[in-house]
Amino acid sequence: MARALIFPGQGSQKIGMADALVNGYRSGREVMNEIEDAISFKISRLISDGPIEELTKTSNAQPAIFATGMACVIILEQEYGYNLHDNKYFAGHSLGEYTALCAAGALSIGNAARLIKLRGILMESACSSGEDYAMVALLGVGADVIDNLVEPYHDGRNMCVVANDNSPQQVVISGHRDAVMTVSEESRNHGVIKAIELKVGGAFHSPIMGKAAIEFDKILLEEAEFHDCNVPVIMNTTALPLTSKDELHSCLVSQMTGRVRWRETIDLLYNDAEISEVVEIAPGRTLSTMMKRSYPDARVRSLETVAQIEEFIHDAFEAE
Repeated sequence: MARALIFPGQGSQKIGMADALVNGYRSGREVMNEIEDAISFKISRLISDGPIEELTKTSNAQPAIFATGMACVIILEQEYGYNLHDNKYFAGHSLGEYTALCAAGALSIGNAARLIKLRGILMESACSSGEDYAMVALLGVGADVIDNLVEPYHDGRNMCVVANDNSPQQVVISGHRDAVMTVSEESRNHGVIKAIELKVGGAFHSPIMGKAAIEFDKILLEEAEFHDCNVPVIMNTTALPLTSKDELHSCLVSQMTGRVRWRETIDLLYNDAEISEVVEIAPGRTLSTMMKRSYPDARVRSLETVAQIEEFIHDAFEAE
């Protein structure tokens, strides 16, 4: 039986999220140092000490989450001898796709960190025009309902789109604040039981990211060093496993403006009879909790503490 590893995206950041990984393991410290050298910024200090307002900024949150996830991956591999190639799939939610690709060997740690930092800067810049943007999670219905509600809001200055199709009971909408809030209110008449505004810095996964995507396309051409994946990575915009480096560039560009098809990703993992367990890598347990709500009988776990890592390693080797 095989496992799948999943990696969280922006919004999972919290003060101290990497402390146990960096302070408790030599390889964790080395990963953090490599990422800090790549982005020329002491991200570990911000992770440990905050303030949370600075950590939440897109250009900081994204490399910080990536660093935390990769520290956990390398600790599993180097400190405990866990073979990453034994996993059937990797998948990452939005930013987490980069951690998944790096874990799969498609990007080096330093190259991925630089790309992520530049990506975050571009995403921040795309939403600094003075216009007001928002992202809101709608709980209680699926994308089939919300797609109909956002249909009238595709105008350039009054835009609202489905950004994340997370589960049959959770959809995230993104766009101009007035349109997003109008759709949020309308959705309550169509089965939505709760609307939660996300603490992010812009209208991600929407056409508002178009200019940023164009610039990021150029950056990838100049700086990305892609390799074939050692483990298939289920990509956000297709919800299909990918191994060839030839498609990575276009997938990462389209992800900036396109929908994260996470519901379909989770469906694929749940319905694959070979997968015995889905494991969420640090930080947090948002994705594993979401999957458990969709599939109560799914076997899922999250890894972010030393105790959780050691329990996972014990179970993994005992099963061999």
